[in-house]
Amino acid sequence: MSEVRSRNSTSTGDINILLLGQTGVGKTTFINAFANYLVYNSFDEAINGKLQEVIPAWFTILDKNTFEEKTIIIGAPDESEKKGHVGQSCTRECRSFVFQINNRKLRLIDAPGIGDTEGVLQDEKNFEDILAYISQFDYLNGICILLKPNEERLHILFRFCIKELLRHLHIHAKENIMFIFTNARSTSFQPGPSAPLLRQLLQNVKSQSNTEIPFSKENSFLFDNEAFRFLALCKNGIEFSLEEKKDYSRSWDYSIREFSRLISRIIKCDKHATRDTLSLNEAQQLIRKLSRPVGEITTLIQENLQLAEQHKKNIISNRTPTPQILQQKDAEIIPLGYPRTVCTNNKCTKVITINGIETVDYASHCHPHCYLTGIEQEIIGHEKLKDCTSMNKLFDTCNKCGCMRKEHMHITYEVRKFITNIEMNSKNKIQSPIDGIEQRIKDLKTEQEAIIKVCTQLTQFLRANALNPINDDILEYIEHFIREEKTKKSAGVQNDDVIAGLEKLLVDYKHEIDILQQAMKMTSTTISNNLSDSTDIIKPEQIFLLVGSLYRLPINGDKIREQVEGLKCMQSKFTQNREYVVNLPVEADSSSVMADLKNIL
Repeated sequence: MSEVRSRNSTSTGDINILLLGQTGVGKTTFINAFANYLVYNSFDEAINGKLQEVIPAWFTILDKNTFEEKTIIIGAPDESEKKGHVGQSCTRECRSFVFQINNRKLRLIDAPGIGDTEGVLQDEKNFEDILAYISQFDYLNGICILLKPNEERLHILFRFCIKELLRHLHIHAKENIMFIFTNARSTSFQPGPSAPLLRQLLQNVKSQSNTEIPFSKENSFLFDNEAFRFLALCKNGIEFSLEEKKDYSRSWDYSIREFSRLISRIIKCDKHATRDTLSLNEAQQLIRKLSRPVGEITTLIQENLQLAEQHKKNIISNRTPTPQILQQKDAEIIPLGYPRTVCTNNKCTKVITINGIETVDYASHCHPHCYLTGIEQEIIGHEKLKDCTSMNKLFDTCNKCGCMRKEHMHITYEVRKFITNIEMNSKNKIQSPIDGIEQRIKDLKTEQEAIIKVCTQLTQFLRANALNPINDDILEYIEHFIREEKTKKSAGVQNDDVIAGLEKLLVDYKHEIDILQQAMKMTSTTISNNLSDSTDIIKPEQIFLLVGSLYRLPINGDKIREQVEGLKCMQSKFTQNREYVVNLPVEADSSSVMADLKNIL
């Protein structure tokens, strides 16, 4: 297998299929079986040929004679496919596998299982990863929900896979939902006892959300991919009777026909535009991406206010030869090209001078090239940093610098500040330099107030909608920059006004949030039940309007947009590390299954 380019390179002809289901239902086996179906014309050919091991996997069997347990391992497990305990999902994060059919790419997205032994909190983390991952694609063609035909705990699957999916995606996504029954040989390739329970659950969804999800022969498919496991057992020297071989051969033939029917159905559906979806998850990600940019810009505003006030004093006291020229600080974003884990503790930073401006440098590169998955960039003390190779999980400290994990940050860019000159009377020759400076000060303060107002509303939105308590990332970032300014002061920089301004900003921000909280005066349960009636809590679709208002700020809007878009681009770039092209052998070009799919696509 080889890595492919990011989603920006995908063509409009790609077929994107998301696989969802409970832990152990067989999503990984589904993909592995598909690869083998594409290569071999018959089950006998597959037995004599090389096993196609697309995804590392493992399962256990009992010896027929001794009843001793034996573990069968397929491929080499990696970080995404960890060998766990019974009942624990092996797939730890989303990955996609691309099969080339004609000039189109068929992309199967393998997602972590829902309802495993690690509990509801792990389910929520898995779903967050699923939603974040699929947001990288412009659309989904199919959303396949895998279940067993004799399932007795479908409520777990649908609580997370159906209700959560509809809550986060547009209602039209229901037309792309397909039901796939695995292990169907056990019920003679019928939906079995799961069917009436499934209908009941879908009826409950309809009564609660007024959304009817179709469930019929047309969007239901029956597979038994145990034939793939049979192949794996054969390759491990396990012997079977002729009758057992015939059973698996029938499963192979039936499943091949169902694959063709599934793909035929999916390509008839309208594409579900994931990037047009106003999802809560996407809104939350966008808010968190604003944390560092907002912290950077509020500090820049405070520094420019100090420069403007000082220039005003110099004009009044006749201490400047160029009163019409106001020096201001501007900033440029320097992408690192790779993520880096750094320490923000004072002892691990130093003040350096770049372009004549003192800045705090993260001197301790605790993990210079840190490709940690599932982490949010530019967030101080992110929980996922525990998995960074530089961290000591036992003491929650860094092995390199010795500081606490919560003082570290995963960064993808640096900010370089420089001095720019602004001519105060360039637009209005009658206006005096003093008037120009006062107008500049007024404009900077207006933008600062606008940023506070937007961030307050965004923070309140997260508090009302988050399933778990959250940290106020923007508040933490302002506190972080206050610490940095104090570090610069210790190095001799005259920045008392900047520190005072940031501290006042922090107080004002907290005060506005407290006012909103007092006005609400309701429990988290009441908030959840009355979000639509609350005038204080914005709706998900308003998130993008608010962020857009930040982007349109005349002085600093472009810089905020540049930083946020840079983070999105970096996230998209890292996604390519979780997508693989499946390089099939030459036999696949002439197989009957490949020929059938080429006709369908």
